[in-house]
Amino acid sequence: MTLTVSQVFDLPRREDITALGFVVRLADDDEDAAFRRLVDDYVVTPTVAQELPVILKSMRHTYKARGDLGRFVHGSFGSGKSHFLTYLGLLLENRDVAWSKADPAVRALADEHRGWLGEARLLVVRLHMLTAASGHETGFDRAIYEAVSEALRRRGKAPFEFLHVDGVLAEARREAELYGAQFWKRLEEGGVVGSRAEFDAMASGSADEREAVARAYLAWKGRDAASAGVDPRWGDGLRRLAEHVKAQGYGGLVLLVDEFLLWLREKSGPDFERAINQLNVIVDHADGARAVPLFAFVARQRNIEEFFPDMVEERQLHEHLGHHAKRFEVTNLEDVELRHVCRGRVLRRRPEHAADVQRVVDALARDHEKVLPAILHGAEIGYLRDVYPFHPALIEMLIDVSALMQRDRTALRLLYELLLLHHPELPLGKLLPVGCAFDAIFPPAGVEGSKRVEDLRAIHRTYYQRFRPAIDRMLRDAKAAGSDFDEKRRGELDAMVKTALLAEVSPRLRGSSMNVERLVRLNDAEVTGETDRSKFNRVYQDLLELSRIASDLQLSGTGKSATVSVVLQNVNFSEMLGRARDRVAGQKQPLLTAFYKVLLPALGLKREQVPGEIEIEWRETRRRGSIDVTNVRTLANAEFKRAAHHEFRILIDYPWDEPGYSVDDDVARVADVRKRDGTGMTICWLPRHLTPSELGFVQDIAALDELLGPAQDELLRDLAPHERSMVVDQAQNQSQNLQKSLTQKLGEVYRDHGQIVAMIGGVEARVPGGELEYIVHERLAQMLLDRQYPSHPSFTLEPRPDRLRLLCEWLSRAAEKPDQTEAFSDDESRVLQGLGVPLELVQLGQTRASLRLDTRYIKTVRDAVKDGSAMWDPIDRRLQETYALQTAVRNMFLLFLCRLESFRTVNAASGEPVEVPLDSKPHTTVKLLRAPLIDLASWSRAREVGPQVLKAQAPSGARTLSEQDRYVALLCELGSQKRSDLEGVHERLVKLGAGGGRRVADLKSAIARLAPLVAGKSADSCATLQKFLAAWPDDAGDPIRLVVARIATMKEALGKLDDTARLTLQHAVKGPHAAEVDAHVRALHELLSAGEQERALSVNAIDAWNETARDLLARILQRPVTPPPPPPQPPPPPGVPVPLFQAEVVRTRDAPALRALADRIVARLGDLADEEVEIDVLFRPRGRS
Repeated sequence: MTLTVSQVFDLPRREDITALGFVVRLADDDEDAAFRRLVDDYVVTPTVAQELPVILKSMRHTYKARGDLGRFVHGSFGSGKSHFLTYLGLLLENRDVAWSKADPAVRALADEHRGWLGEARLLVVRLHMLTAASGHETGFDRAIYEAVSEALRRRGKAPFEFLHVDGVLAEARREAELYGAQFWKRLEEGGVVGSRAEFDAMASGSADEREAVARAYLAWKGRDAASAGVDPRWGDGLRRLAEHVKAQGYGGLVLLVDEFLLWLREKSGPDFERAINQLNVIVDHADGARAVPLFAFVARQRNIEEFFPDMVEERQLHEHLGHHAKRFEVTNLEDVELRHVCRGRVLRRRPEHAADVQRVVDALARDHEKVLPAILHGAEIGYLRDVYPFHPALIEMLIDVSALMQRDRTALRLLYELLLLHHPELPLGKLLPVGCAFDAIFPPAGVEGSKRVEDLRAIHRTYYQRFRPAIDRMLRDAKAAGSDFDEKRRGELDAMVKTALLAEVSPRLRGSSMNVERLVRLNDAEVTGETDRSKFNRVYQDLLELSRIASDLQLSGTGKSATVSVVLQNVNFSEMLGRARDRVAGQKQPLLTAFYKVLLPALGLKREQVPGEIEIEWRETRRRGSIDVTNVRTLANAEFKRAAHHEFRILIDYPWDEPGYSVDDDVARVADVRKRDGTGMTICWLPRHLTPSELGFVQDIAALDELLGPAQDELLRDLAPHERSMVVDQAQNQSQNLQKSLTQKLGEVYRDHGQIVAMIGGVEARVPGGELEYIVHERLAQMLLDRQYPSHPSFTLEPRPDRLRLLCEWLSRAAEKPDQTEAFSDDESRVLQGLGVPLELVQLGQTRASLRLDTRYIKTVRDAVKDGSAMWDPIDRRLQETYALQTAVRNMFLLFLCRLESFRTVNAASGEPVEVPLDSKPHTTVKLLRAPLIDLASWSRAREVGPQVLKAQAPSGARTLSEQDRYVALLCELGSQKRSDLEGVHERLVKLGAGGGRRVADLKSAIARLAPLVAGKSADSCATLQKFLAAWPDDAGDPIRLVVARIATMKEALGKLDDTARLTLQHAVKGPHAAEVDAHVRALHELLSAGEQERALSVNAIDAWNETARDLLARILQRPVTPPPPPPQPPPPPGVPVPLFQAEVVRTRDAPALRALADRIVARLGDLADEEVEIDVLFRPRGRS
């Protein structure tokens, strides 16, 4: 006889299930029986076992330090927060019933903590905020006061008088004595009390009555109650409370506060802020040590917004509380607590059947070890062992759902109901399917919840009003049609639908998505970890049929991986979709738009690319062609051809056609074009045509686009805003699901059932494997190019111009070597391997490589230039047409050929030399002319002489014609500039009278040596370079090199020469400074005439000469200081002759004679005494009187 779960587990009776305490409420209760039952039922979970030592140790430290301690007990609804606080309170009261619990974690703490707890005598106050006195109507402070007072009363102690009304009442009595009966009359008129007797009765009554009359009196007086002492400052109240507790013989006060957040949610803004601040002041204050330590433990429900993001108010509440209570430590009761509670409380094995249960659990663990983690994220096989016969996913779902239910519908209660009410005869070895929990959570009578009530009701309504009738209809139709959908399959489908509905309110169950495979595994009643493919497919087909009848159920994808979801709404979506279908029926454009929306992304294309260009990679080269998605059968012949600037054309056919046409007609059309126009670089991809049901996917997507597009207002005009929003959301979701399904379907249509037809022979008709995007971008054009150009090199690097330049430089160096081998760098190694080897130009070694000139590519080029000249364009076309080499690669061959064979590139029309860069542009107007190349030794010498003589940048070591031309052009430019400077200095020196000197002679030689560079501007570069080298011997001491090197300095120095001073000194050759003047003039002449090696003609030298010359002139022209004039002499007597000083006969145009006369006058004046003289000059022409 097969055992049942009711027989092997120690379960309560069905009639006792309502009497079980599934919701623990904190309360002071001295009934030992109740405490004993609570302790026995309490399960010390791993989290509790870990947290208890931390809490007790922290409390002991706080108690010794006379501080205060706050701690949040954080956990989801049903995680055992209240139960934990109740048990913790018993431990802190040092009760034997709590410390005697048969649990190793508790026993391990007894010796360490019972001693100080006995010494401390903590007053434990349990406060359930929802059931406390005046819980929803008073503040947090009063709730604490009243709870402490009640706890003291229950222990026979004096309660805490937390409201100071005595002073107010005494004040009222004093006024009554002063004003007598008039006072009582005014109180009566003010509505305070009706008489003195009523006042006396209330003043001597209960705390509430005393407070009421005091507040009424103060209000009548228009005074603030707090200032009168009725509502003392919370900090003062806590201080007095601690003093009172100590006076009653206790060493500390413990506050166990439950349902604080639920109570807090009902508060308005100011009350909300005040309550949180008051909670914070318990542990965060600046009033010094209180009379006894205060310990506050506050149960705090886990933020449900973590699992249900739309519940924003939960997040705001927790954020506010967390901000204002940062001093509170946290104990987290994880959601897995239910797993351990289930094992320790619900599923207690009967001793006589423990072995039977263990044997079954071991077998289940083996079967589900690999499957379980895939079904439930993060689950391990130990979870299954703990909660059998429940599925771990069922436990996780209950954690989520119970957080939404009313408080009496706890996860623990639901577990008992499943075992006792719904599946009491479940055979041992069977797992409770997840879907079976639906009836317990959503009974036919209805469902009530505390959160997301509308969603819970929508699930109930969706199942009972839509899904279940639809499933029954499927069964009736199947019986009528004689199909194989029977009661067993109906039950399976019912379980799948219920699980899908539960996933809508359980993020843990839903995971990233719910698919067919997970639904089957979560509801597989058989003891097995695997499910055959036929079962997946059967369930998928049943769900698909149900979704057609009830549009609330949505599927995306196919087979076991199809995702399953439920749309919870009230609008008849099928009707809205039907209207949209009617609008697009018979129209081609909406169908094409919907088709493109799905196909083009799958092909890796954008809408603007079709028709248009496509660039692909082939053998590490980039190739450009055209692509179009069209009806191949209807294309004109010209539309099959590729454009001249494209290398291929791809045509992708529609998977449908006009009635009466098939894929065979497409094939025949391509064959006809090829027969008429010949072969071409065009390839056609022809899919099989869609079936009517598959075409319906495209039509529905088009209808949904209509529903979501401009027609939305018209189609949804009768709906309320929230209903319209729901329809739009569902339409968007269904459109996405259909697009995913169609994408998968198109993969079958194009790849699995399609064919390839090319306009050239030899291309395989079978469609390559892989994703559609891969086929378009990696295979179609490549198949054409492979067939048309089998000899194209298989590069392993993209032949970019920069890499080809590096390759060309290495090839040129290698060509210069006698053995045509050359070492290579790391960068060159990659280029040689990736480009040189595929181009058959290189044979690689370890550190050196050899140049190959006998292979097909280079031979094609060399064989075309046997004569002294050739046009490049025919060679370029042959490389392109034969091997499909790209422009940059062909240009590399052009440049290498020029260097290898000493060709010069000229413009074919004008004959002018042109420099061809290694780029990706075609050079069709280039003509090759063979030209002489200087020998290697002379090239090496030219690389030295140019920088030495003209400061030219040395060319590369590669002796090529283009490099030779470039270098000679540079030398000619620099030489012409130098020669111009040399000629200018030469002319200047000759004018200065230094024409016969060594410097002028050296300048003449330098001018002559640079003459080949001036003449070589239009001559052959080889001859020019040879003449230039011949003019400059290998003599490091060559004075002419020094002249050329310093010519700029000479030019600058001559520009600084002071010609005015020079000319004046040349005329001042007599007088007291004549000798000094003559010497200085000769010094300039000597400097200008000397060779550059002897005396450098520098700016400093000229500046020094100028300075001396100017100083000398200043001294010559300086006038002496004139003494005061003597008394005037009487005029000479008449007739006394004036002595003749000088008489000369000169010609007015004889400049030298005139200068000599002036010199003699100056000399005669120098012989006179230092005195003033009068000089009369008489000019008298000869022959006149």
